Amino acid sequence: MPTTERIAAALRAAGERLLKGEPMRSDGSLTVASLAAEAGVSRASAYRCPDVVDEFRNLVAEREDAAAPPASLRQEVQALKAAERRLRQEHAREVRELRSSINVLAQQVQLLTLENQRLSEAANRNDRVTRIDCR
Repeated sequence: MPTTERIAAALRAAGERLLKGEPMRSDGSLTVASLAAEAGVSRASAYRCPDVVDEFRNLVAEREDAAAPPASLRQEVQALKAAERRLRQEHAREVRELRSSINVLAQQVQLLTLENQRLSEAANRNDRVTRIDCR
């Protein structure tokens, strides 16, 4: 077997291992440098088999395309993130309004308590009113 054919066979076997995620001699990255290291040849030797290198690159590109989400999903994710931001802002606004309402209502309760206390004291001072105890 000529040297180029041996290199091509080694590159194909190395490419299969890399694509399976089972590297033996390299870091496992899907690059030509890693392919050459996995095959045990120099990068220059790998580039002497351009058909094998192109085949490996095409397989890597197909794999990356299959893993990438479609554009419609990316658009949907962006729309959902925008909706989440809008809802968070709306929630924060509602919380601010409710806190303000709580303060106003607390002040009104305090005023009514003081008014009730004043009226009770006035009723107790009035001698013409006879209290009837309910038992």
